[in-house]
Amino acid sequence: MLLLASVLRALAPLFFLILLGVFLRRRNVVPAAAVPYMNALVVNVTLPALVVLTLSKAQEIPHAYLIACVVLFGAEMGTMALAWALGRLLRLPRPTCGALMMTATYGNTGFLGYPIALQRLPGMFVAGVLLDQFSMSLPLYLSGALLGGSFGGPLRHEGRGIPAAGGRRKAVLRFFRGPIFLAIVVGLAVRLVPWPAGLREIPALQTSGDILGQMLGYLGQGTTPVILVALGAALRPGAIKKAPLPVALACLLKLVICPVLAWAACRLLGISGDLLAITVQQAAMPTAVVASVLCTQNAMDGEVAVGIVFTATVLSGVTIPIALAVLR
Repeated sequence: MLLLASVLRALAPLFFLILLGVFLRRRNVVPAAAVPYMNALVVNVTLPALVVLTLSKAQEIPHAYLIACVVLFGAEMGTMALAWALGRLLRLPRPTCGALMMTATYGNTGFLGYPIALQRLPGMFVAGVLLDQFSMSLPLYLSGALLGGSFGGPLRHEGRGIPAAGGRRKAVLRFFRGPIFLAIVVGLAVRLVPWPAGLREIPALQTSGDILGQMLGYLGQGTTPVILVALGAALRPGAIKKAPLPVALACLLKLVICPVLAWAACRLLGISGDLLAITVQQAAMPTAVVASVLCTQNAMDGEVAVGIVFTATVLSGVTIPIALAVLR
């Protein structure tokens, strides 16, 4: 109980920031039209700055982090298989089944996972970044194209059906050209490349490095509040009404089954301590907002996906503390 109370205390400010975003949107202080710009600021500026700064100062990047990435990916694929089986069993329409598979599998390991990692496990932030990028982001974009081709209806452009040609190639390029992935490359280069010792002794370079590091620090500090306020402003409760059963199933799979699978795999492979905690945490994140966007873009049931995002995010205020306290 003491651990659960401490987890709730740590997470409470984060969820209050989400509620603040909801309030600001309802008061039209942060209109819905502003959310994409806030997200763009985070994805293109503040979060890459935080990633570069954190990776460049990391003491080490153990091989166990890569094993954790494989574990999380395996848990996601197991969850997706269960979502597919349930969709077939319930005879859901193919676009709805595809949306169920997307939203039950991929969590908000970036926009919500990063702030929680910084709050609870700052020493594991590097692991959190790697888990997000290689176990969630890359598979997410690829799955959007692949599932859209199998479960989506025809994409529409000016009233005509068009094929999703090059979807997989574009998804891969989108990932590798993304600012967060590029920030990982830069941060690792600064950390791992054996720079000549003489360069570090040049006063001008030392001063420039200190100024740049401080600037990146200031930018990175803006990540958490902007992310969470934008997330709250983007939530749409009305989208739940269309298909309550797929919404309930997706939330059960994403918030309960996926973290349990990740915990079981970690225990099986001997992963413990803070690395187990960050892996379970990322697995326990609610559905990624980007998953609903990709459902719409790939002709799956985007409206149901939006309802799942809202419901899972609200419920995660209860399920995440429980998961972090129980699956430790």
